[in-house]
Amino acid sequence: MKKVCLFNFPPMENFHSYQIETFDPLVYFPNGSRWPVTDLIIWGLNGWDQRRALTAGAAGIDRLYRERNPHYMRMIGDFIDRFRNYDLIVMSTYNFIHPEVFVRELKKPIKVLGFIDDPLSTYMRGIPHLWAFDGAFFISPGYIDNLPFDEAINRWGGKPATWWPLVPFPYQRPEKTDEAFFRERDIELVYVGNPSASKVDRLIGLKRHFGSRLRVHGRWPLKGYIGYIRGFFGKPIYPHRVTGLTSEQRTQLYWRAKIGFNMHVSDQPFETGNVRMYETPAHGMMMICDKAGADGHAKIFDPGREAIYYDTPDHAIELIEHYLNNDEERIRIAQGGFDRYWRDYEWESNLLRLLDWCMALDRQKMARA
Repeated sequence: MKKVCLFNFPPMENFHSYQIETFDPLVYFPNGSRWPVTDLIIWGLNGWDQRRALTAGAAGIDRLYRERNPHYMRMIGDFIDRFRNYDLIVMSTYNFIHPEVFVRELKKPIKVLGFIDDPLSTYMRGIPHLWAFDGAFFISPGYIDNLPFDEAINRWGGKPATWWPLVPFPYQRPEKTDEAFFRERDIELVYVGNPSASKVDRLIGLKRHFGSRLRVHGRWPLKGYIGYIRGFFGKPIYPHRVTGLTSEQRTQLYWRAKIGFNMHVSDQPFETGNVRMYETPAHGMMMICDKAGADGHAKIFDPGREAIYYDTPDHAIELIEHYLNNDEERIRIAQGGFDRYWRDYEWESNLLRLLDWCMALDRQKMARA
């Protein structure tokens, strides 16, 4: 049984001969853990919050380590003791262990770094730590402009890297997937996701056009009324309450929806491959999605056959209206995306493929020794 620390992933006792464990660094930092008031004045109230420093980037982690922060050092000690003799450590969301610790204290495990919130966090979370890892994975085939992520990561040190489609948990596959499954749907358009400033701006335009035809759900602050508060900051308001869904409610909603709308954080065509990009076709919806740098989106779902991609929000509206009025085209594309997901992106086979790839790095590691 190969022993794996897979950060921010459910533990599994026996996943195809892998024993998977996880680790929660935040429990070591009580709420309100902060640096002295003088530092807070200099850096800003949230800038050097000790819990936030773990997730915000390399500078915060470096400071926690250099100043021998007692919470951080206790966390590091427990991490080393627990995983010193493991076969593999995968930092799959963000890295909270100082790279010097990996190099000095955790020599046995293969170490793999995940590039997740890119390109936004590449130079804050990823590149400063990459030198201490044996390899890396990335979730977005596109990075920025015409630069694919695999070429970009090769520039940053030439470490072995692989693409891992971001499908962390299993979806419920319906028992019957005949033509009626794709055709008999009574909700036209859905979007399920948490808010960011630019995303809400885009949703305002969609909601203004589609009204009640568009269902929006997600974990929005202030009991779902955060869209109204934007007006106090001089931003256009989203004048609707947004409610959350349980997993079962989300599944049932997706099985009733014709089209799933998707967008990423960047306003420009940079990253691609968020969780929504997989769960939309997985439930039989036709996906309307934004494009990515270096046409990375086309690597995930084939344009025009398995998904439809837009250039601007106005372009998205035109495409949505077209496919709502052309049922046969919508069904053909929805079925293509559905088949592609269950053939190539089902979570178990993808996780196993990643772990096997990581373990193969051991041979390269030994060759370099």
